[in-house]
Amino acid sequence: MPKGQIAHRHKALFIGIGAVALLLVGAGAGVVLLLSGAYSTAATKQHFGITYRILELGLRYSVASNAEDIVVPDLGRVANVNIGYACYRRYCVQCHGAPGVARDPLGRGQLPSPSSLSESARDWPAAHLFYVTQQGVRMSGMPAWEYRISSEGLWSTVAYLKAMPFMTVAQHRELDESSADETCPAPTAAAAYTRERTQIMFRQYACDNCHIIGGMVGPKTHVGPSLKGWRERKYIAGVLPNTRENLVRWIVAPQDFSPHTMMPDLDVIEPHARQMARYLMTEE
Repeated sequence: MPKGQIAHRHKALFIGIGAVALLLVGAGAGVVLLLSGAYSTAATKQHFGITYRILELGLRYSVASNAEDIVVPDLGRVANVNIGYACYRRYCVQCHGAPGVARDPLGRGQLPSPSSLSESARDWPAAHLFYVTQQGVRMSGMPAWEYRISSEGLWSTVAYLKAMPFMTVAQHRELDESSADETCPAPTAAAAYTRERTQIMFRQYACDNCHIIGGMVGPKTHVGPSLKGWRERKYIAGVLPNTRENLVRWIVAPQDFSPHTMMPDLDVIEPHARQMARYLMTEE
């Protein structure tokens, strides 16, 4: 082999080794920083400027990529701004505020701080707003509303968001009064059963915050009993025979069967409860 080729291969090898070494050093430094406790997780400490810009850039590219197949309907035909504001008033104004309406203390104390949606609604396409409202944003405090608001309610919320930047305070107060009797529609059906979607349901109803659930990654919490091997149980909370139909009834309204149970009513709709029961009854 010619000396030139040998030298070129040696150079490539050294560059590769150097790159791996740099990655290992960087990873090691990150582990040391993490374990030392030097990196503050306090919500009163702002991210570094570069961290903030990278997260913002990553958010925009991620939303654009995931929302590209969303078909935006004719919002003037299928959406209702009054219903959209009813959803916004119930679920969003606490963190984001509205024209002439302050955020609740909950929304003021978060980091990153929830943005004013007047600017986002003006700058972001409707498909992007729908995706973020439906799916949420991980590790930001932005919830996913897919399992609490119907498709009609989500698109109506988008219609409201697109109208909001152009409202005066007086116009917004009129909307608040005219929509006083409106309610935000909840889903009435569930998509076809899949194991993965049902795991999302468990997380969206915060079931894994109290229970260990078979097949799921989550906190190792023992607030409530483990749900692993559920189909082997004889009774549900000691009050109902453990059948799939009884499990559905328990998930929807546990305190109807055991008034002093620590299990709260989580507003689980029956189609979701049926999929949860199916999962638990078939999971090893």
